[in-house]
Amino acid sequence: SALCLAFVDSIPYILSVCAVMARVLIVVALFAVSLAWAPASEVVLPSADDDECGSDEGGQCSLSALQRRGTKVSAAASEGFLEGVDPSLVFVESAAAADEDWSIFGSSDCDSPINCFNDQLDTVKFLASEGLYYEFDTAEGQKVWSTEVEGRSYYADAEVTFPLASASKLFTAFATMVTMQLKPQDWYPQKQVNEFKGWTDFSNFAIVDSKKKANLTIHELLTHTSGLPFGMRMSKEDLAKQTLFYPPGTAFGYTLGHRVAGWLLRDYWMGQPETKGLNFTTVDDCFQWLIFKPLGLKATKFDDSLTEAFGYSGQAGDASIRANGQDLMKLAVTALRRGKTLDGQQLISEANWNKWAIPNLLPGGKPSKDLVGWMGPEASWANWDVGDVKESIMKQSGDYGWNYFGATWHDNKEIGWCGFFSTCLRVNYQYDVAFVMMQRDVSDLKQSKLYVAQHFGEMAQSLQCIGGPKCVKSGAQSLFCDTSGKVAPQSATTTCPSSTQRGKGWGDEHKDTYFDLKNHACYAPGCAGR
Repeated sequence: SALCLAFVDSIPYILSVCAVMARVLIVVALFAVSLAWAPASEVVLPSADDDECGSDEGGQCSLSALQRRGTKVSAAASEGFLEGVDPSLVFVESAAAADEDWSIFGSSDCDSPINCFNDQLDTVKFLASEGLYYEFDTAEGQKVWSTEVEGRSYYADAEVTFPLASASKLFTAFATMVTMQLKPQDWYPQKQVNEFKGWTDFSNFAIVDSKKKANLTIHELLTHTSGLPFGMRMSKEDLAKQTLFYPPGTAFGYTLGHRVAGWLLRDYWMGQPETKGLNFTTVDDCFQWLIFKPLGLKATKFDDSLTEAFGYSGQAGDASIRANGQDLMKLAVTALRRGKTLDGQQLISEANWNKWAIPNLLPGGKPSKDLVGWMGPEASWANWDVGDVKESIMKQSGDYGWNYFGATWHDNKEIGWCGFFSTCLRVNYQYDVAFVMMQRDVSDLKQSKLYVAQHFGEMAQSLQCIGGPKCVKSGAQSLFCDTSGKVAPQSATTTCPSSTQRGKGWGDEHKDTYFDLKNHACYAPGCAGR
């Protein structure tokens, strides 16, 4: 069913690709005709009659005019001009020929990781209607940089909501950890699911190729080590009848443990004295009270249109939450602050955050790729593993571990996850920065997730101030402006570029803007132990 849904969802994208390719072919054909009528390979330079150059001693004005018009001149050519060499004898190359051209819409003058990323996003391969938005924030909740990329219909910004798909797991994981913090006698990692009221039948699971039976724990649900299947439409009763693919706690299999955790949280909190009189009945009711309101979220909720797509026992905490960039960033900043919100609420103690949400908690501390457990004759359409598709999905993000919050990379310096629609949250403790990327792009042909995975550190470094304070104390100003190497604090009266946009048409509404290395917002990371 997931493959069918993905195919249906991709139809408009496929048609759009065909339309764009048709336009590209027409442009190429016209360009070929123009080349056929043009003079043989002769470099045409500006003359005194058609530009500002007039008398051009040594060709320096012609060089400047070419560069302003987007033509890249090699270093040797520049030296030639300075030595007074005849400009018509100098080889002039286009930027597209000199650099790898990632986008027919964007610039190929890739002078910074931010501009390189924007080039990759601004491409015919990006066909989503809603556009794309991403943002970097400091631990003080200050926006360092953001970019809006135009989609087929409009731009996305921080207020446009998107389905999070698998990134929903981050909220469910956070809700579970908050509950473990509040109710440590009832909720703890090794607590068995069948010990909760109303869940006694969720026990004695059969295991493939074994005569043994097994029960499941909270730890195994949150770390994808339960052995449960990776399915779409599953009810609590369906799951209770499943055969586990491996003994719980021995392997890794990306699964719907977070869906079970969401249902458990709903059932548990409905019977607690803290919620008496609230009359909530859904997972959304529970999450609104437990984490959405404490985090200050305004637009985040479960999308009821996805409820039946993902299960028959209530809203799916692993897949059906919808949010905007503002709200997802609040979760990211709280994660960067190790469980503490911007208004000072320590929803999860720092000690527990460091224990639950940062280290790799998979068996033996191994990366997930070494623990994939969806092999053997059980592969079938029923468990969505034809052609080892599950294994491919689970290995696609490289060397990552998993903990109670999400994935963890780079020796536990970075945590987060991306969803089926390519919306992502990343937090990096080494660079002290939070990142969210909002979009609805199933195929992600532009490889935005891959770029973030490979170059997140480089993007963060490019946004750190050079020449400013090396670090700042908690609560201190963390946002600055870098103007030609001079760093000064930003204020309400300071004008400093902190965003870019990439359009897909012509005119001011669709213009492209770029990260300027000599004038941009920058940040200072927090001092250790702040």
